[in-house]
Amino acid sequence: MTAPRLDPAAVHATQTLRQALGGRSLDWAIVAGSGLGVGFVAAQGGIGLQVEGQLPLAELGLPAPSVAGHGNSLVWGRVGASTVCVQTGRLHPYEGHPIGVCTAPLAAMLGNGARAAALTFAVGGLDPALRTGEIVLLRDQIGLFGPTPLVGPQFIDCSQIYSARLRRRVQQIHPGLGPSQLPEVVYAHARGPQYETPAETEALRRLGGQVVGMSTTYEGILCAAFGVPALGLGVVTNGAGQTGLSHVEVQERSNEARAQIAGLLGALVAGAPQG
Repeated sequence: MTAPRLDPAAVHATQTLRQALGGRSLDWAIVAGSGLGVGFVAAQGGIGLQVEGQLPLAELGLPAPSVAGHGNSLVWGRVGASTVCVQTGRLHPYEGHPIGVCTAPLAAMLGNGARAAALTFAVGGLDPALRTGEIVLLRDQIGLFGPTPLVGPQFIDCSQIYSARLRRRVQQIHPGLGPSQLPEVVYAHARGPQYETPAETEALRRLGGQVVGMSTTYEGILCAAFGVPALGLGVVTNGAGQTGLSHVEVQERSNEARAQIAGLLGALVAGAPQG
């Protein structure tokens, strides 16, 4: 598959990362959601990354995330048989950045050979059956109301963004870490930064959304454009449309789930990527 047309920020970030890697190719790209990234690369309780190098986003020519709970670097090294790069903090369009800038770190990892990507996130629950603190996998997304990283006539097939094979691998890993199968859900995009109203929550639910968040969908589209299978793995941090929602609660629930998510990811990426 031909690589997609990229924003100049992504082209520069890709070249800078290539120089830092010394031409070495990545196996896995991981994008960290709220409250997750720095913990993923920690020596204790992380994904088991043997760190070999890192680049602050500033050295890629990119801004640092302004949202609490997000790191500001690409960190890479070995996990088992794989070379893994972790984006410890995510850039969001609602921070005022162009979408090409927001997706530049992921584009840099994909442009340096990553053969699979794991997109992690914190979301609100639209489906009443989902409990706060529950870990979920994505099977599809509704990105109709969100931005796209694609510009021009790039007609990308998005029918299988989230790899069924990667989901099966995580479900096989999970019984050792939890009592039951992880719910596989549809992610609905909301622009943010404000939380959704009860009416918006009901509209997204009627459209088929089961969780709602302010990121991830545009990264999923970029993975599809590169022909790279994606895994969506995250935690339900609150009930969408409820009163009294806060980012503090989001960080608290993410922190509580981080060890389990890191355990799943560490076991997954230790093997060779398979879409």
